[in-house]
Amino acid sequence: MSPRTQAKPSGDRPDWSHDFLEVWQAALGFYKIWVLHLGRRYGILTALSRAEKPVSVVEMSKALSLSEQAVALWCEAAYSTGLIRKEATRYFLPRRLVPLLVDEDSVQFVGGLPSYLALRSLDFGSFDQLFRNGGVAKSLANMGDAFREGTVWDHAAFIRLILPNETELRHSLEVGARVLDVGAGSGGWSIKLAGRYPKSKFLGIDPDSRAIAKARSNAAEHGLKNAKFSVRSAEEIGQSGVFDVAYLGEVLYLMQERRKILQSCHAALRKGGVLVVCEGLIGGGSGAHRLENQLVQSMQLDFALQGGRFFTKKELARLLQSAAFDSVRFHDVGGGLWFAVALKQ
Repeated sequence: MSPRTQAKPSGDRPDWSHDFLEVWQAALGFYKIWVLHLGRRYGILTALSRAEKPVSVVEMSKALSLSEQAVALWCEAAYSTGLIRKEATRYFLPRRLVPLLVDEDSVQFVGGLPSYLALRSLDFGSFDQLFRNGGVAKSLANMGDAFREGTVWDHAAFIRLILPNETELRHSLEVGARVLDVGAGSGGWSIKLAGRYPKSKFLGIDPDSRAIAKARSNAAEHGLKNAKFSVRSAEEIGQSGVFDVAYLGEVLYLMQERRKILQSCHAALRKGGVLVVCEGLIGGGSGAHRLENQLVQSMQLDFALQGGRFFTKKELARLLQSAAFDSVRFHDVGGGLWFAVALKQ
C-alpha cells in the first residue's frame, strides 16, 4: 500500500505526515538518482529515446549486450518512479524527457547531475575524515568520472546561453582564437568547442596525467587537430600574452592558490583577452530556500570533502578584480550555475 493510500495511523504504525513524507521522498530520490545514472551509463535511456515504438526487455538487452535480468529490474524501477512509460510488456521514454535526460546539447539537459551525484556518493565513505578531524578526502577515486558528468550541462549552457550574449567572444572563436582550458580534466569543454570552432586552437591543461591521456584519446576519437592537451598545473602555464581566451570550468573553488592562478591566467592572456569562469555560486539571503540554493548549499558538504567551497557572487568579483581583471560581467544560467566574463585591459 502506498503512503498516499495508507489508512489512518494507529499505534506504532508510521504517521504519513508531511515531514515523514519528505524523508520518504528523499530516500526515493536517492534511488531515482541511481536509476537515472544506470540508465545513462548502460545506454538504456539513449536506446529508448531512439526507438520508434515501445520495446521489450529482451529486445533492449540483446541490442545493448546487457543482462536481461538487470534490464528488467531497471525498467520496473524506472517505470515505478515515473521515468519511463509502459504498454503491456514494452517500455518507452516520453519525448518530453529526451532533452532533459539524453540530449547533451540541450540547455534543458540535466542527466549529468544524477550521474555526478551517484558517482560522488561512491567516495562518501571519506566523510569520517571530514567530521572527525576536519580533514579532506585523501582519495577521490570517482572524482574524474563525476566531474565529467557534472559539467556536461555547463558546456551546453556556454554555447547556447553565454555566446549569444557575448558577441565579441563568439566572433573571436569564429575567426580563430587561441584558447586555454585550465583544469581541462578529460577535455569535454575543449573538445566540444574545438568541433564547433575549427579555426580556433585549444590547449587544455590539467595536473592529472590520467585525465589528460583520456582527453587526448577523446580528441583523437573525434578527429580533432585543433585541441591539444598537456599535463601541467595552472601555476605552470609558462606562456605569456599569447592566449585570446582562458576558461576555468568549475575548478577555481577547489584551488588553494586562487589569486595566484588567476594572475597566471592574466599573464597568459594577451591585452584585451577574455577570462571565462564557470562556477556554482551561493545565493544566500532571503533566497536560501530557493531550489537552486538548496542544491548548492547541500553540495557544500561534497565540496568540503574535496577541500573546496562555493563562492558568493561578491567574493568571486573581488577575487577577479584582485587579479587585475576588469569589466566583470555575470550571467546566471539557472540551477545555481553562473558564468563570469572578465577582460584583461
